[in-house]
Amino acid sequence: METSIFEIIGPVMIGPSSSHTAGMARIGMMANRILQVDAASVRLTLSPKMRTTYYGHRSDAALFGGTLGMSEDDPEIRDAIAIAHANGVETKVDFLEEGKYPENSARVTVYTKDGEEYSVFGTSIGGGSILISEIDRVPMRLTADTWHVIVWSETELAKETFAGAKEVQQGISEKQEYVTCGTFLEKPDESMLELLRGQNMVKKISLASPVLAYGSSKRHVEWISSCDSVCEYAEKENLTLAETAVRYESLRSGFSEKVIRDRMHEQWLLMKESVKKGQEEHQLLYGLTSGKDGKMLMQAVEKEETISGGTIPLATAMALGVMEYNGSMGCIVAAPTAGSSGIAPGCMTALQQVHQLSDKQIEDGLFVSALIGVIMAACDVSFSGSVGGCQGEVGVSSAITSAGMASIFTEDKEAIMHAMAICMKNLLGLVCDPIAAPIEVPCIKRNAVGVANAYISSDMALAGVRSFIPPDEVIDALIDVEKRLPSELKCATIGGLACTKTAVCTRKKLTQ
Repeated sequence: METSIFEIIGPVMIGPSSSHTAGMARIGMMANRILQVDAASVRLTLSPKMRTTYYGHRSDAALFGGTLGMSEDDPEIRDAIAIAHANGVETKVDFLEEGKYPENSARVTVYTKDGEEYSVFGTSIGGGSILISEIDRVPMRLTADTWHVIVWSETELAKETFAGAKEVQQGISEKQEYVTCGTFLEKPDESMLELLRGQNMVKKISLASPVLAYGSSKRHVEWISSCDSVCEYAEKENLTLAETAVRYESLRSGFSEKVIRDRMHEQWLLMKESVKKGQEEHQLLYGLTSGKDGKMLMQAVEKEETISGGTIPLATAMALGVMEYNGSMGCIVAAPTAGSSGIAPGCMTALQQVHQLSDKQIEDGLFVSALIGVIMAACDVSFSGSVGGCQGEVGVSSAITSAGMASIFTEDKEAIMHAMAICMKNLLGLVCDPIAAPIEVPCIKRNAVGVANAYISSDMALAGVRSFIPPDEVIDALIDVEKRLPSELKCATIGGLACTKTAVCTRKKLTQ
């Protein structure tokens, strides 16, 4: 699956974590669309590591909400558990065996009033992206951006029955039923569905529409594999990097340039709205910070009381506010994660205000940021703190934002890529050490470091400073450090700030 630019500037979501909230909501939504049954009860079986994180990230609410049909940006997801109980649906949370399943995984088991049991197993792989790997414990590989026809039958089905399918997967469940899934890039023809429904051995059939709104991958784009190859393509086609991003998304999804640009405009408007909302006072989920840090810094900026001057404190105040809004279950645009969702809006909103830039100029900058994020994804960079540390969240967001800002002031592709490289090098090895699961400490203030890093790195690149290590090799180094970073320093509430006396006491209070 090719990564969409709207997986980098996105998703639009409610909740403190793209991996643990938005991703979990999407696993629940996939379960809802795959199973299509009326639930009497829903049981979640989560990765063991999520014992200490799911309550702070509202993963349970997201999964239950998604299973009831709520999307990751639905305001009702805040109260999904209460809504389930009000509708007579029982809820339960358990945990998977140690060491047998990927991190950030969940099995959603739905029990019907007739006593039937169905399950879907999925993994959140970072930035809200997910992969479904089981239906009724039958191994499958389903993505959230395609159409799926799932059939439960007494006997094996011929794969040829799924006319036009990109792929057909099949296996036998523990109930000794055949589960077959045909995957389609477009909505399958109704005649094929009628043919399946008419077969006597078929017990149940469902048509699962895509969970992701930005379309399926229609074409493999080879030149997205590195910074060098993207720049070479852009030069050959006489395109700016922003135009190259639009071209890539059009090739990937089949959508027109207008549709793609309109969607980025909507994302930008949502970012600006989150900046505005961020300047209010907020009651964070766990109240570990004041909820008004962004507002207090903004007041200092307006009174010209900051010792570091103008633009960076302004952008930082905006970024802090967005993170506080996020921590109070506000609707934000992850870029590329919720834990780093203050950086791009804060930087870009301040840049627009100080330099009197148009929305189109900012949106072009966001396209460049997204393009570089897509390159990173193509190289297998993880945007999940629990997989790669905060260098994959605040580090990546800072780096792609720096490149996006540089692109607004220059068309020099080398300068733009080196803004990313300089910025990324500064945060290699950054650990993910939330002290009590939610993003409140230290994630909110860490976004402030990301803002300053993005601005300074962009300024250096625009001044002609270059990274001695080429941009593509910096991405290689990021991947290397993500793999080498100890698990205790990856969103585990074990190492770093999470092992301090204050953190340990705080966790005990929150779990009593």
